[in-house]
This record gives sequence, C-alpha cells and structure tokens, in this order.
Amino acid sequence: MILNAELPSMWRTELWHSFVVHLPIATLALASLGSVLYYFLAGRHKLFIQQFVFVTLVIGTIGTWIAIYTGELAYDVEVRKICDPQVLKSHQRWGYIMAFIYSAALLVNIISHYIKKAKKLFSILATILLVAGMAILFYVGHLGASLVYQQGAGTYKPSGNCSEFTK
Repeated sequence: MILNAELPSMWRTELWHSFVVHLPIATLALASLGSVLYYFLAGRHKLFIQQFVFVTLVIGTIGTWIAIYTGELAYDVEVRKICDPQVLKSHQRWGYIMAFIYSAALLVNIISHYIKKAKKLFSILATILLVAGMAILFYVGHLGASLVYQQGAGTYKPSGNCSEFTK
C-alpha cells in the first residue's frame, strides 16, 4: 500500500496533544495510586513508594503542562471542526484545574521534605490532592475521548472509496 500525497501528515499541530498526553495520564494515575498505597505499607516499602510517587508526580506534572500547551495549539484547529465546542471548552477548563491540583500536590510533596514537624499533615494533604487530581484526570480523559470518538477531533476521515490510500 503506497500512501498518496492527499493524506494529511501525522505531524499536524492538532495531533501533538494526543502524542504527548498519554505519559502524564499514566504517571499521574500511578502517583495517585501510590500515594494511597503508601498508607498500607511499612518499612522500606514505604520509602520506595514515597520516592516512586515523587518521581512519577514530577514526570506527570511536567508532562501535564506540556499537554496543556499542545492542547492549546490543537484548540484553535479543532474548535472549528467539532459539533459541540462546549465539550472542548470543558475538557480545557478541567484540564487546567487538574494541572493546578497536581502542581499543588507536587509543591506540597516538596515542602514536606523541608518541614519535618508537619510531614504527616503534608503527606495527608498531598494524598487528598492526588486522589482529587485522579478523579479529575479520569473526567478530563473521558471528555478527551468524547472529543475524539464521538466528534472526530484530530481524526482524518478518508473518502468513501479510500482512494487516498492507493497508488
């Protein structure tokens, strides 16, 4: 199968978001689950989970802000192509809320390493933020899936006879 020049590039601006977004989804979900698991473990397992949560939270938070940036680039292209732009606006709004919650959780996590007297309080606060962040993460993901699978955001719709895929 030889691809014809009529096919759009896989490197279109509106696709960058989908390339980037899956890493922070995975790492933030793991950080959130790890923060809850922390309370059910003891000894060196606790230390491992604490470090795991921190690393995945750092990677996920940075990745989230990159996903926000690429989502903003995609917004200008996709808002004109979809049937219900309110879903896109909700996806954007809740994405920002989620990013700020995970950023706050990261900040609380960092602060907890420097203020030893309130470490347990900061740990509980970080876990609350991470669990709230995960709930919003799933909702934002649901909205994103709705945009792609119900409204075709970022997708290419081939011609009826798929002639662009043949020589």
